[in-house]
Amino acid sequence: MVGSREAILNVCEDPRVDIVPPSAGGVSRAKLVLGEQVPVDDFLRELLSYVDSESGAVATYFGVVKEYVDGGRVEKLVYEYHERFTEEALNRIAKEVESKAKLKAVLIYHSVGEFKPGTVVFAAGVVGRGRREVVEALREIVERVKHESAIWKKELRDDGVFWVLGDGTRLQLKA
Repeated sequence: MVGSREAILNVCEDPRVDIVPPSAGGVSRAKLVLGEQVPVDDFLRELLSYVDSESGAVATYFGVVKEYVDGGRVEKLVYEYHERFTEEALNRIAKEVESKAKLKAVLIYHSVGEFKPGTVVFAAGVVGRGRREVVEALREIVERVKHESAIWKKELRDDGVFWVLGDGTRLQLKA
């Protein structure tokens, strides 16, 4: 966002307009959902809008807050994030996987905030020509989001409070 009148004038100083043809690649997009469950209907509607006569497969993954982990009852999960870096990382992951696998579309939605068990907090979806590339791409997206997204997960359970690392390791906070 531009914050001052001088900056706006500097941005608009050059009157030229470049016309760029549309990319031959697919669509890649990521979205942070603040304080709410992933809107599953909207996610699916958008993902399926990219299906065309060249599409042969669609794959989706939904991450849901679990009620029990390692014998402890989860009261809530808190997803914290770095606003600018997280959005950049999610969009970079979507674009890189879409380009590498030559997919029609890659969508990533991730919720941040506090959530109770049963809440859908992560959705990833891909549209492509065949099952092998969409399944492999989906697996890569899920793993990369867990390790590269600058989203931190704190689990509040009846047996303590834990930071959850990308590999599933839990580090208990001292009381």
